[in-house]
Amino acid sequence: MANTSLSRDESGLRSRTIVIGEQSFPYYFGRDCVAEIGAAITALGPDKLVIVTDDDVRARYHHHLDTLAGSIPALILSHPSGESMKTLTCLSSHLETALRAGVTRRSVVVSFGGGVPGNLAGLMANLLFRGVRLVHVPTTTIAAMDSVLSLKQAINSGVGKNHLGTYYAPEAIFTDVELFTTLPERELRSGLCEMAKNCLAIQPSALDGLRRVIAAGELSSPHSLLWLLDASIAAKSAVTRSDTFERRAGLVLEYGHTTGHAIEICDHRVRGVAGLPHGAAIALGMLVAAHISHARGWLSDDDVSVHYEIVTGLGVEPALPASVSVDDVLAVIADDNKKGYLPPRPDTVPFVLLRSLGHPANTGDLPLVPVEVSEIRAALDVVARASAPVVVG
Repeated sequence: MANTSLSRDESGLRSRTIVIGEQSFPYYFGRDCVAEIGAAITALGPDKLVIVTDDDVRARYHHHLDTLAGSIPALILSHPSGESMKTLTCLSSHLETALRAGVTRRSVVVSFGGGVPGNLAGLMANLLFRGVRLVHVPTTTIAAMDSVLSLKQAINSGVGKNHLGTYYAPEAIFTDVELFTTLPERELRSGLCEMAKNCLAIQPSALDGLRRVIAAGELSSPHSLLWLLDASIAAKSAVTRSDTFERRAGLVLEYGHTTGHAIEICDHRVRGVAGLPHGAAIALGMLVAAHISHARGWLSDDDVSVHYEIVTGLGVEPALPASVSVDDVLAVIADDNKKGYLPPRPDTVPFVLLRSLGHPANTGDLPLVPVEVSEIRAALDVVARASAPVVVG
């Protein structure tokens, strides 16, 4: 059994206990609480902290790093931001540096940043001495509302995204939503696209709340961020409560990711860090999935319009970037990491599709269905040329 429970600890931080299968860990969150987070990390009694971050986060929040470490010796491992961090080369370099610096089994690995440092730190913690303690301190909405709410830790292969990884539970997660208020607009909205995914695919009852936040133009207010974070935790926990490895019901969290990951990879190959942020790419992937479902007669015109309403409301241009071709996207999709969940069929790819908002299409007990490449191409062609809500007739 898995669920979440809300409480308030003695420091005033809100907390939820996240339970995923047999694993459980606390998620503490609040506002202006970096000092409290540092005290909580100190209370774990580490002999050394290994703080994994990226150069942009380190420059933006350098004054918080000393607060997090307190009097504990800290090794800060940083790297230029972006997907170049999620490689075996960077992982190996960080591990060797940490070992040479004298980390022990009492040390704690702390991720401080977005989903990329979080994944890298998770793998490091799992590999060092076959497992040392891991703490996540997400500084982006996408990390706080999505990636840390999982046991999945992964890096990229030379073939595709998130091919090399494992499952590892953190000791705790700590979030200060005040950090999000200083994010560049594109990073803030990127994370909220993942939250929108949870609404569309899992919890459509939260759509009205998301609409209110968008309409009020209050995406960066601490009050809105606390609500968005709490709603994300609730939605994601609903499908991982009995699915530790996200290989059954939890696969619905991949909504938009099959095409979205491919768009992200193709765009970053051309434009590097100037390419689409992860959440924006996933938003485009959701539009593609919605068009496929509509063409099958599953989603209504209104359902597709809701996708466009939310995606555009979060500031995502609903069209493929000029740097990305449909053929390139299809080539990357062929190596999607969901291959193998369904019996192989020629010219098909396993997809998360919706029969209605909040209700995925299933094959057996898996929220996956085979989709022909021709169907994907047709939907991609619509999104490639669209700049306004369009449905496939």
